[in-house]
This record gives sequence, C-alpha cells and structure tokens, in this order.
Amino acid sequence: MSLPRIDTGETATPLEVLKAQTDQAMEQAGNAALREALAISNDKCNGLIDKQNSLIKDLTTKVRVLESENDYNVNRLSESVSSAVKEIRKLQAETRSLNNRVATETSQAIKRTTTTLENELRKTITVQSQEVFAEVKKELDESKKLLETTREELKVERGFRKFLFWATPIILLAQTVALIVSLL
Repeated sequence: MSLPRIDTGETATPLEVLKAQTDQAMEQAGNAALREALAISNDKCNGLIDKQNSLIKDLTTKVRVLESENDYNVNRLSESVSSAVKEIRKLQAETRSLNNRVATETSQAIKRTTTTLENELRKTITVQSQEVFAEVKKELDESKKLLETTREELKVERGFRKFLFWATPIILLAQTVALIVSLL
C-alpha cells in the first residue's frame, strides 16, 4: 500500500513495477550491446576473410610461378642431360676411332719392322703402344670421371627439385597458419 504525497497528492510507484521497468530497461540495453558486439564481430570476420582470400590468391600465384620455374628447370636439366649424353657419345666415338687408328698404325708398323731389327723394333713398338694405350686409358678415365660428375650433378639437382616441390606447399601452409594466428 502506497501513501500519497502531501504536496502533490501522487502515490509512489510500487517496487514491483519499478523492478519490472528496471529489468526491461536492462534487457533492452543488453540486447543493444549484444547487437553492437555482433556487428563489430561480423565486420572483423569479413575483414579476416578478405585478407585470407587475398593471401590465398597471392599464394596461388606464387605456386604457379614456382611450377613454371620448375618446368623451366626441368627443361634446362633435360637439355643439360642431352648435351652431356651427346658429349659422352662423341668422346666414345673419338676413343674408338683413336683405338682403331692406334691398332692400325701399330699393326702396320709391326709388319714393316718384322723383317729388320725385329727385337729392337718390337721393344720400341711395345713402348709406343703402351704410351698410346696409357693415353687412351687416361682419356677413358677422364670420360668416366666426367660421366660420374654429370650423374652426381643430376642427382643433386633432382633432389633439390623434389625438395622444392614438397617444401613449397608446407611452407605456404605454415605461412597461412602463422598469418591466421597473428591476426587472431
């Protein structure tokens, strides 16, 4: 029961009514704050999505560039291998030609000298043949070394290409995760 005011004659509002009005005002203020927070959160999420999309676009461009560079390196490597194979075949042909020439010259020299001073000429021919064969063997060893170094270079280059091929997506993923974590 409310008592009337003496000067105005109004009666006081009951506490239940004031409490209901206060609860309603609090609920409206909470809803407004929640709406504002949701709007801010929505704007930030949209900004993050835009950044992520631009990063994905940049990373896609980088992957395409890496793929084209990889294709270029593959073509260059194929050309290097082809030229190395041609060089080795050329060296083998020259070695065969030299061996045939040496054999021909040696046999001709032996035929000419068998009639005169057989022992001395045989010794001389043997020494010359050994020198020629040593030179041929030296050239063959150099060709083998060249072939081995070429093979090793090809193995290293192939390993480097494989490493880049598999490391690129991993690095890009790590970069994306780091960017997302830094943005949060």
